[in-house]
Amino acid sequence: MKAPARPFSPEILLRSLKESGLRATSPRRRIVDVLFAATEPVSLQEITDRASEGFKGPDYATVFRTISLLERLGFVQKVNLQRACSFYELHQPGKHYDHVVCVRCGKVVVLTEKCPLAGYEQLIAKRYGFANLHHSLEFFGECRECLDSPAPAPRD
Repeated sequence: MKAPARPFSPEILLRSLKESGLRATSPRRRIVDVLFAATEPVSLQEITDRASEGFKGPDYATVFRTISLLERLGFVQKVNLQRACSFYELHQPGKHYDHVVCVRCGKVVVLTEKCPLAGYEQLIAKRYGFANLHHSLEFFGECRECLDSPAPAPRD
């Protein structure tokens, strides 16, 4: 019988950093805590602001370097929200997140349904000789709140 997977946590991620020969510095801990607390993808500026709430936190450059590192290590993934800046979310081993994005207000909903492309992803990997294939799937439309509110007046 296969042992149940341990829950993904900040401690497990930080321990993985240490096992990779990297330090779990205080700024990195704050950034990891922000990622785990986020309920939707976050920008680098949002991470910087949230990690600094209440006291001096990491600066933007530190957040950029840490997110880049976590992305290379496979713990964070970039999410395409079709906005001017990049957004990131945790990439929990064994889990996959797709999104629905409102084009009017920017609301992001993480889909809880099983990804409809999981089988196709395996077929693509096999057919084209790729390993560790992953994808990001975003749907764009208007949320119920925006549909129920009057459309903004056109700009001249």
